[in-house]
Amino acid sequence: MNVTETELAKLVESVATAMSTGSYKWKKSWIDAGSPINYLTGDAYSGINFLSLNFAMIDKGYKNNQWLTFKQLKTLGGDIKNNSWNYIYKFGRINLVDENKKPVVDSKGKQKSRNYFRCFVVYNIENTTLEAKIIEKKSTQYSVDTITQFLKNNVDVTIKHGSTNGCYYSPSGDYVHMVNKENFIDTKSANATEHYYSVLFHELVHATGHQKRLNRFEDTKSMKFLEGKSHYAYEELVAELGSMLFASKYNLDVESTVREDHIAYLQSWIKALRSEDGVKLLTSAAAKASKAFTYYHPAIK
Repeated sequence: MNVTETELAKLVESVATAMSTGSYKWKKSWIDAGSPINYLTGDAYSGINFLSLNFAMIDKGYKNNQWLTFKQLKTLGGDIKNNSWNYIYKFGRINLVDENKKPVVDSKGKQKSRNYFRCFVVYNIENTTLEAKIIEKKSTQYSVDTITQFLKNNVDVTIKHGSTNGCYYSPSGDYVHMVNKENFIDTKSANATEHYYSVLFHELVHATGHQKRLNRFEDTKSMKFLEGKSHYAYEELVAELGSMLFASKYNLDVESTVREDHIAYLQSWIKALRSEDGVKLLTSAAAKASKAFTYYHPAIK
């Protein structure tokens, strides 16, 4: 394997291990440090890079979630304190050309292309001689008013409530059904309100799969690496990763709130992540989770 494949494999194993031990550490420490951003541009990292940098921040004990490349560091006149770095990943498609730099085309005259992915080294700001930027943060406590405003202005899905029938998204009816708020209870990891919104955000991610939104349900059917695997378990992984982005955005301190009805899927995720298609599974699910989050937050790229 090349460096990119090796590092991605390590990340996949880290996620699988966290899942198998019940240590949902990616859901902790974001409240204080915030989501990973580029130190120079202020742009937020998304998809697989969101996971990669959050794991690195927690594993290495950083208090700041600000990162930059070596070139950016030198541009700013900084230097590295010690030889410790992490990776970010870039995925895309590249058009094919022959030895004469002419386009390689198919039988219909369309230029052929292929997928590519590369890794790039980044450094946490604490591992450089530069000072971390002071980022003005809103309260680290979640705000029901803020979430309510978001639901009113950004969500195009009907949300129904009832005392029974559980929490779920109905593709046929295109609505989210939630158990009444008063049915949620406090636990050691989070209070009842945080549990309620964590579950709601999970279901809202599901709703983006509808054909009138991102059409993810249909797209998933054509993914070759999912052949013979549970498409439903894959969709649950997308929703779980998406709910992490919501938790980070809205300061929900939910370290380990895996629902009882998801325990079986959790084992499916772990098994699938440790299969030969584990890297494709995680990178794909993370990318789709980011798209789902961005669907509701179009100003955040």
